[in-house]
Amino acid sequence: AMRWEWIWSNPAASASPPRLEPKEMRPPSPGEVARLLTHVVVIDPLFHLFLVLAAMTGARRGQLLALRWIDIDFERGSVSFQRALVEGPDGPVLAPTKTRRSHRVALDPATMALLKARFDDVASSCPDGVGDAFVFSSDAAGLRPWNPNWVTKQFIAARKSAGLDHFRLHDLRHFMATQMLGAGVAVPVVSARLAHARASTTLNVYAHAIPGGDVRAARLIGGIVGTRPGSRHSRAVGS
Repeated sequence: AMRWEWIWSNPAASASPPRLEPKEMRPPSPGEVARLLTHVVVIDPLFHLFLVLAAMTGARRGQLLALRWIDIDFERGSVSFQRALVEGPDGPVLAPTKTRRSHRVALDPATMALLKARFDDVASSCPDGVGDAFVFSSDAAGLRPWNPNWVTKQFIAARKSAGLDHFRLHDLRHFMATQMLGAGVAVPVVSARLAHARASTTLNVYAHAIPGGDVRAARLIGGIVGTRPGSRHSRAVGS
């Protein structure tokens, strides 16, 4: 109405929006992820590959389910996320990614080996090629991707049968981010893997995972206010 000049003042400008309460983040530990993967690989190797990619790339559920074999670059050792599979009114449909941008993520040799082994199995039964086939599909030709809700139920069942405490499938995304930041990987690199539009978004969500900053800050302020061992202030407090 303001843009079309139907009104001359914006009533929404005086509104007080409710405060957004941040959700508690509880990513699994490396031991928990290893235990889950060890448990699932025996039960369902393809679902194991799905979980490995989720933990390695930090990709969202829909991005992983929309992967086609043409998105896997075996020469460069990377995967390209071009689209997402989301729940529509009449079932799952392909849609743009959340940021409406494609992005590429590098993979380690072990993960690429798992993908190559799966690709070889699928290619052996599809002589006409598997380029447009979905990576995660229940049919041999890869024409129909897994249902998103089915994947979530499979994850919950696997986590419970592995004897692990509660965490969500989406928490594997937080696992990747916090582990990389904790290991000292640069924020812009982690932000690119998460497909955040800005590095500031990554900082807002994962600032707690960047190590050392608070310790250095405490030592700095301690030196300024004179609480270093042997200082006059510390002796006065001790006396």
